[in-house]
Amino acid sequence: MSKNKHMLSNHIIEVGAERRTAGPVSLAQGVYGTRGNLELIACDAEDGLWVFWFNADDPDEPTTSPDVPPGSWSGGLAFAQGHRYVDAQIVQSTLGPDHLEVLALTSDGVLQSWFWSPGPGFRRRDADAADHVTAFTLTHDDGTLHARITDAGGTERMLESAPEGYPERSWRGIRSSAAQPPSAAAQLSALGIDDVVPDTARVALSTRDGGTTELTWRDAGGRIRHLGVR
Repeated sequence: MSKNKHMLSNHIIEVGAERRTAGPVSLAQGVYGTRGNLELIACDAEDGLWVFWFNADDPDEPTTSPDVPPGSWSGGLAFAQGHRYVDAQIVQSTLGPDHLEVLALTSDGVLQSWFWSPGPGFRRRDADAADHVTAFTLTHDDGTLHARITDAGGTERMLESAPEGYPERSWRGIRSSAAQPPSAAAQLSALGIDDVVPDTARVALSTRDGGTTELTWRDAGGRIRHLGVR
């Protein structure tokens, strides 16, 4: 193991060790806490979804969430029972204010639309984003959601949901030629991290420590791993 790889391994954190999760996970920076916590969503191995959050408060200052120490992940909250999911992705919304948005793909190809708000927690919308879906990516831009989906025939298309009518959402197809950023798998490989299950690596950006690249993946043992790189 190289010196750099050894140093990085000391900062890799396992998430949800006590939970039976499966598939790729998704991370976004939230607005809660004094420095903006991290929100991570994962599929349960059999039924529903899990959300975990990371306390990014400064250890030397009073924390807003004493139940989870600064620099640590929560034990997880289960929701959406009644479906088996193969992927779920989360983003911080500017609407609500400060609600969270989730798209969750069921094992039979339905891309469900969820949102979180204080009090009620996670709620599923009546209108799904799409069906016959095999893969997707979710992004957010000032209240508007974009989902790049692949259908059962291998066709890729882009969907958009504008904020009109929020908290309900509708979806329409749009054209997109946006370039894709370097993959999380490529970034992990460049860091010398090769214990990565294919198609599980994801990347997000946060403002922690002046700007951090947040990488998540599953290792060969099936464990969720998180690494923040300045």
